[in-house]
Amino acid sequence: MEVESSASVERLLAAFGDEAYWRARLATFGNGTATLDALKVDATNTVTVAITLNLLTDRLPRVITQLRRGDLEMVRSERWSLTADGRVHGDLTATVPGAPLSMVGEALITPADRGSRLDYAASVDVRVPLVGGKIESFIAGQAGKEIAAIQRFTTDWIAADR
Repeated sequence: MEVESSASVERLLAAFGDEAYWRARLATFGNGTATLDALKVDATNTVTVAITLNLLTDRLPRVITQLRRGDLEMVRSERWSLTADGRVHGDLTATVPGAPLSMVGEALITPADRGSRLDYAASVDVRVPLVGGKIESFIAGQAGKEIAAIQRFTTDWIAADR
């Protein structure tokens, strides 16, 4: 998928390295259950972040809640780095400990006429016979909606002159 933003590549990377941004993002998208586990910005401005999100059973489709009783926990990591040609490369992962599902994504943020463009591709792996494909489709659909919503949130957060 691809999503446009009026924010520049540099401003997006700066937001990703700002703890206030992550606190606001998790408050908006974490349903009050997300935690910022780690945020590191190294000397090359590479940003590494880890978050944990509790997936409340009452908000998940039945096909997913059948995998395991009780609420599930998703552990996500993102790594954003500036490339030599002025783009930002992102590696994203998500796992659900104790459940046979994971997601791996790759993003590239490039300069565009009116700001930047995020290109994102991901693969979802659910190792459950018979219903794995249904779960993969659900997660892929949700991830696509979430990526677009997060990009809009980030653009708005930056536009608020932060």
